[in-house]
Amino acid sequence: MPQFPPLLAQFRSVLPAGRTGRIALMVAAAVLFAVLAVTHGGFSLVGAPITAFTRVLINVGSIGFAALLYLAATPWFERSRYDPLRALWRALLMAIGLLMVMVVLRMFVGEGHVNPRTSLSGDLATAISAIVLAFIETFFAVVVLHSLRPLVLFRRTRRTRQIWRAMLALMSVAALSTALLLPTADPPILTTLLVVGSLVPMVYCAFRLGWIVPLTFRHKLLTMLFSAGLAVLLGLVLFQQFSGLASAAGLFAGERVPYLYLFSRSLGGLVVFALVFGFLYTITAVLSLLFHLPTTQAFAQQTGEIRAFKALAELSTEVLDRDQLVETISGAPVLAGIAESAWLALIDPASGSLAPRVAAASGITKQDVLRLVAVDALVEDVARSTAPLLLGTAAADHRVHAKPRDHIGSLAVLPLMAGGQSYGALFAAKPMTDGFEDDDVTALATFAGQAALALSHASLFQDALEKERLARELALAREVQQRLLPQSLPEMDGAELAVAEHPAEEIAGDYYDVVDLGEGCFGILVADVAGKGAAAAFYMAQLKGIVQSSAKLTRSPGAFLALANEALTPSLARRAFISAVYGILDTREGTFTLARAGHCPIVMARADDGPWLLRADGIGIGLDPGPLFRRTLHEQVVRLVPGDVFALYTDGLVETRNADGDEYGYDRLTDAIHDLREHSASDVLAAILSDRRDFAGSNSLADDLTIVILKWNGVGSSAALPETTEPFTIRPAFA
Repeated sequence: MPQFPPLLAQFRSVLPAGRTGRIALMVAAAVLFAVLAVTHGGFSLVGAPITAFTRVLINVGSIGFAALLYLAATPWFERSRYDPLRALWRALLMAIGLLMVMVVLRMFVGEGHVNPRTSLSGDLATAISAIVLAFIETFFAVVVLHSLRPLVLFRRTRRTRQIWRAMLALMSVAALSTALLLPTADPPILTTLLVVGSLVPMVYCAFRLGWIVPLTFRHKLLTMLFSAGLAVLLGLVLFQQFSGLASAAGLFAGERVPYLYLFSRSLGGLVVFALVFGFLYTITAVLSLLFHLPTTQAFAQQTGEIRAFKALAELSTEVLDRDQLVETISGAPVLAGIAESAWLALIDPASGSLAPRVAAASGITKQDVLRLVAVDALVEDVARSTAPLLLGTAAADHRVHAKPRDHIGSLAVLPLMAGGQSYGALFAAKPMTDGFEDDDVTALATFAGQAALALSHASLFQDALEKERLARELALAREVQQRLLPQSLPEMDGAELAVAEHPAEEIAGDYYDVVDLGEGCFGILVADVAGKGAAAAFYMAQLKGIVQSSAKLTRSPGAFLALANEALTPSLARRAFISAVYGILDTREGTFTLARAGHCPIVMARADDGPWLLRADGIGIGLDPGPLFRRTLHEQVVRLVPGDVFALYTDGLVETRNADGDEYGYDRLTDAIHDLREHSASDVLAAILSDRRDFAGSNSLADDLTIVILKWNGVGSSAALPETTEPFTIRPAFA
């Protein structure tokens, strides 16, 4: 099948793009027509017959002029989207203008006649009329074809576009088949066959009236009136060609010859074909519109289909499997027949990157998408504008690297926005240019909105699942951590013990333990792991193991802390440490020996003296692997007196702040314990917790809080200790 229009398109592709290319085409067309006009006028004035070769050149040149004019006008017409009323109104005005030109020429020039010897214009007036009408009627034919083209190609397919091109090609070939004929000669059989052949695609294109369905009743009525008016005017123009204002007296009585035929038989035939197609299309449009007037509800039905499509999209909000959801979203445009390929590009802030990734594709592979389209640039543009982006000629955009064989002729990019957040974009592609109509974009935008909502719900659902999983894990970790703490406190002769442990979060970094060392001795440990969370819980578990395995090996608090430091330092992270205080209560001897590894001072209250903050030297566990830790560590030995009260605690107590930002502090704590020293250990503990709560104004904690209250009621004797004026003595843990 001839491919004349594609060849012309290739010719246009070598010209500069944009406005410069259009100007170049128009200049070429004007120069070519000027040459043809001078040739026709010259031969008409001289009255010399035209040779067969010259006649062929004129006819072929005339078809070339029409082709250049068609190509030059293409960008101007393609700038406007599908609009039936505008297209028909434009052609209608041109038809009225053409008829007025015919009337003016007949009024001022008179009736033309044909030279019987040359079959050309018989005088200058006839030649001028032929030249003027040749230009105007060719331009009118171009306007008619371009006005009807978007209507014929509405919801275009590759087949429809090929048939349109075939119609133009057959019309051109049929017109060129008369290149050797005189204006008054009858067409040969070949021309007749070509004319009949061109009628087949004409009839097919004439019934491409799908654009009628979505029109409202008012638009259908107006369009029908415009179509009927254009059909009448086209019929009148055709009539004037052969027997009216646009014809001249022929060689025989009563014979009329179109001025166009005098200028160029081939150009005249091509214009007639275009006008016949326009007449045929407008007649079928009038009939179709007439029959569709009672069925205007079809448009409402189409709107209902879009609503149904939206409802179908809403079903995707019930899909909680994210992988299944993205596959459903990417495949929907293809499944609905709106596009031939589609893909979904998502932004995942949780991954730490805002670069979109192609999550799913339908009708095309992910690798081809990344190769042919700059996905990140397009997603960024639509996310910024929050409006759909339509690339009618995708290959012309610098962000698309597709070639015709890649089947991305037109591209629609729809932003996925929900709750003011961008989740990426939905891409839909068709192999032909300008493949998406307005209702296609509307349907895609509707679906994209619901898809974004579905993705938002899926993300929230995944977040909820993740939070629930973390909550379960933290609850389990908290349960395990609670089991690491003493489940009961040992009975001590002459002493009371009360303990409270309150974590600021699910997993605490505080630890306490009470170990029965035998022979009336008990080890009491309070520790605070720097930091919170899983790491703190891990170190706490390690410390628990050390207490259980090493506490009974020594009756020296300093020696035990040194063992703990040696065991824990290799496993502690950089800048991590553990503060701890460890005391050994000897109920037989009536002593309480303490060692402090960078921990808070121990509060001691006595009936007629004190209170004191016991702060023997020592650095935190993990700050030094051994020598410095041992050298700085001291022990503090307290000679117990009945009524002595001790408080071992973590910094979560003294660092509690009130609404004004003031700390609870050591002074308030020591005063409170001294005032409460006559009460039992459990009452002292309850009063301290209540006082802290009143000071802070709430039960909330900024840090973990652990308190151990020890009260000595007196059983053993401290007579074995040297008599001093101080209630305690301090000594190096390692001499």
